[in-house]
Amino acid sequence: MRPHRITVLLLSLLPAAPVSANLDVHPMRVHVDAGRTTSIRVQAQTPRTQYVKATVKRVVSPATDVEHEVDAPPGDAAAIAVTPGMFALAGGGSRLVRVIALTPVEQETAFRVYFEGVRGVDPDAPDDTAETASATIGVSLVWGVLVNVLPAEGRVEMQLADGSLHNRGTLRLGIDRIEHCAGTTCTTHDIERSVYPGDALALPFQPAAGARLRVHYRLSRDGYREHQQTLLP
Repeated sequence: MRPHRITVLLLSLLPAAPVSANLDVHPMRVHVDAGRTTSIRVQAQTPRTQYVKATVKRVVSPATDVEHEVDAPPGDAAAIAVTPGMFALAGGGSRLVRVIALTPVEQETAFRVYFEGVRGVDPDAPDDTAETASATIGVSLVWGVLVNVLPAEGRVEMQLADGSLHNRGTLRLGIDRIEHCAGTTCTTHDIERSVYPGDALALPFQPAAGARLRVHYRLSRDGYREHQQTLLP
C-alpha cells in the first residue's frame, strides 16, 4: 500500500530557528458509502487564526506505477463534495470537515482531498506573517487525505490468470499476503498492495500445478478486519 502523499512548502528560511507545522489532519484515509458522509478533523498547530482551503483531486490508476491525479469535476458532476471548502481555524482549535458522496459510483473510486493553509480572505485581518517568520521556520504542510468512495452494491471477485491476480469485482482489495500451498506445505508471501477494480497484481512467485492460493485481504469499509479466499491456479 502506498504511503499518503504530503507536499511540504517551505515558506521561509531562518538559520537556527525552530520548525513548526501549521496543521494536523486525521485520519489520513477514509471511506464513504454512496449517499452518505464521513468526517476529517483538521487541527491547528499554531496560536494564530489561519485560513484553510480544501482541494479535491481524483486519483487515476491508484496503487499502480502510473498513478496520477486530475482535477475533480465541479458541481453536480462531482462524485464527492467537501464542506466547508474553506474556513477559518482559530489558533489551537480544530474543525470537522464533512466529505459527502454525491454521485453513485459503479466501482470503488479513489480521491485525494488536500488541506492547506492560505492567506486570509478578510482584508481587515492583521498580517502577522513577518512576526511569525521571525520566530520560526514557517513550514506549511499540504496534507493529502485519501478518500475511497464505495459503490452501493460492492462485490469481491478475484481470478488468477497469466501469473497475476486480477480484481474482477467492484471493491478495492487490500492484499496483505498470499499463501502458496502445495500438499501440506504452505509458503507465505507478504504483499501489502492495494488492487483496485480492473487492475491486476503480478505474483512474486510462479504458482505450482495443483497448488492452492489463500489470499488474505482487507476491504475499505471493514477497517482492519481480514478476509481470505482460496483460489486454484
